[in-house]
Amino acid sequence: MSRRKGRKRPASPRPPESADQVLRFHLAEQLAVIAENEPRAANGSVEGLHDIRVALRRMRSLAMTFVALDEGFLGRLDRRAARLCDRMGDARDLDVWIELFRGMAKAGGLDGIPLRDRRAAVVLLRRERTRLAADALACGAFRRVKKWVGDYLRRRRPPRRKAPPAPEAFAARRMLAVRELIEERHRRVGNFSKGPAHDLRRAARRLRYLAEFFAGRLGPARVPAGRGRTNAHAARGQVQECDSARARSKDLPTGAARAAVRRGLKKRRAAQLRKFKTAWRRYADRRLQKAWLARLEAWAE
Repeated sequence: MSRRKGRKRPASPRPPESADQVLRFHLAEQLAVIAENEPRAANGSVEGLHDIRVALRRMRSLAMTFVALDEGFLGRLDRRAARLCDRMGDARDLDVWIELFRGMAKAGGLDGIPLRDRRAAVVLLRRERTRLAADALACGAFRRVKKWVGDYLRRRRPPRRKAPPAPEAFAARRMLAVRELIEERHRRVGNFSKGPAHDLRRAARRLRYLAEFFAGRLGPARVPAGRGRTNAHAARGQVQECDSARARSKDLPTGAARAAVRRGLKKRRAAQLRKFKTAWRRYADRRLQKAWLARLEAWAE
């Protein structure tokens, strides 16, 4: 008689990750992004510097979400990362100037300047932009932030008397707060002038990062809400780029070329603003927001 094979015991369910584990995992991800892109950014890569700034912003988002776990460290990380992002923004401003210079050349506004001088101007702009990026990456504040995060990831957390809430609760509470901030700033945006519209975009960016971190835990309502929010955020970013370029174009020499560049920027801004408003209407759909709000409130309890 053949021996009957025993049934395999069902695998025990994987225990839910703690809030501390989720925080550490995502911080380690962003620290790896910084390490990967730092050499490229120091050598003048626009994409490398952009990726570092995004990683720092995402660290800030994590710090604000989980600040109750370690108010001292996470509060300090949020403040220092914000200053670094501002400092690296100086190099980003020169990226805008370089693109504007190229736009002037294409429009014919630099025809009176010898080609050799035009090339020399671009070289100088790039050299200054690379210097600003390298200075920001070599500053003590940047080294300290990397060291703080690395030390935090290596340090063992002491046992807690009372276990903190699940990571979903931290994420949901933060998302609820950011949603209210977005609604408030949208009410103040008016005719989408540069300042209020930029504040709205910054709030939407926070919500976008939170959705990326916790996409698997937010339920079916996150999919269309996330798509509308992401599209609105991208279009608003293009509007902001146009606003910055138009502001800087005022210092360029007068003439047909400058007028052509400014007309082009105005036209592009209007097109991107229409895209933003369309995406925002989809994001702000009442039924969608009601379902998403109910999900977040359930997790936040």
